Amino acid sequence: MMKPNLIYLFADQMQAYGLGCMGNQHIRTPNLDALAADGVLFRQAYSDSPVCTPFRGCLMTGLYASQTGIIRNGDGIPAGQRCLAHSLNDAGYSTHYVGKWHLGGNGNRAVEEDQRGGFTHFTGYQCHNSFVDGVQFFAEEGELREFEKHRTIATTDLAIEQIKAARGKPFACFVSYQNPHYPLEPDPAFEAMYANADLPARDNVQADTPPFTPTYSPYSPRPVERDPNYQRYGRDLLEFRRLYYAMITQLDHEVGRLIRFLKRENLYDSSAIVFTSDHGEMMGSHGYMNKGLPQEESVRVPLIARAPEGARGKVVETPVSAGIDIWPTFLNLAGGQEETPLSGHSWKAALEEGTEFQRPPVFAEHPWRPDIHEGKTWVMVRDQDWKMVAVKDSLEVDSIFNLAEDPCELTNLAEKAPEDVRSRLLQHLQQWKELVG
Repeated sequence: MMKPNLIYLFADQMQAYGLGCMGNQHIRTPNLDALAADGVLFRQAYSDSPVCTPFRGCLMTGLYASQTGIIRNGDGIPAGQRCLAHSLNDAGYSTHYVGKWHLGGNGNRAVEEDQRGGFTHFTGYQCHNSFVDGVQFFAEEGELREFEKHRTIATTDLAIEQIKAARGKPFACFVSYQNPHYPLEPDPAFEAMYANADLPARDNVQADTPPFTPTYSPYSPRPVERDPNYQRYGRDLLEFRRLYYAMITQLDHEVGRLIRFLKRENLYDSSAIVFTSDHGEMMGSHGYMNKGLPQEESVRVPLIARAPEGARGKVVETPVSAGIDIWPTFLNLAGGQEETPLSGHSWKAALEEGTEFQRPPVFAEHPWRPDIHEGKTWVMVRDQDWKMVAVKDSLEVDSIFNLAEDPCELTNLAEKAPEDVRSRLLQHLQQWKELVG
């Protein structure tokens, strides 16, 4: 049997709750909901390190951030590091990457060949947050591709171009969309869908949280009051939520356009498709914006997957990784065996059968914000319904939550959790520390 094509689509800063199929009745995501109905929805998926560069490092290397040193935005892949694309190249795939890369640098510039993680076809850029100005991509030889269209549309156009070029052999195409990362600049038609909409917030949102975050690529005007995006939503968390939803709906539209292309070209049924995000968005939960935190809104991400001849319309609650699990999963789908050392675990069986499966606990990590535990790194473990967050070096417990009973993490059980649960979670964290060194 011919190897399946492998397509990995990922958003930027999209929290798990931004999908209709995840229970959000106020957002419009018909194409992603349809993909979930034609595949498997993994409801408990996590980012291994919920910031752009660290997650991408985990995805490409199959290792945790502590194992590679890819910890901060702009960090690069270590010299000589074997990556996912190398493995897929060896398995006979034509490997393609389109969109935001953000490994080995920052800014609106090309990605050097030694930082492309082994992809043989590459059209992307390091990091540029604007969706309507400076829409530039760079091809393999550094060729500049400029577009007078929304960055989201251009990303889909380039993905279709790359897939067309791959015809004749199995391909692996990774498409990195920037939606719904700030600044929130949807096309007007999508913005209009949510104009004046009364969109309920999660129960843990603090309504007075200032929503605006300045960007550095491009550099936002200073003082921030001069920034056009600040003027649109800088003091209004509800307006931020409207625009955030509009960005997701525009992304959904582009995913639908890509899927329709695959169907027209008779590629859909022979392709394994994964949709996820690099990390979430706090969006006012617990009084925070952005990412980098162990709370669910930051670290939990959407995950929809479909395999040829796989399960249809199934929901899996087993916690999984959206990053380090991809290498072993894709390699298994391609008919190969898992490589070592990899820290992830394949969920091929769940994808094909749509059933719960045995996977070790899921972990995530990232340096804490200075206003929380300055100079320290948090580590999280999710095991069944329980979640523990601790200081990485000392394993001092910061929080414990039963997510089945408390999905918004309103009651910290650090001092009240059953002792057997506490001991089991700490043992998992100790074993993880030994793994990552």
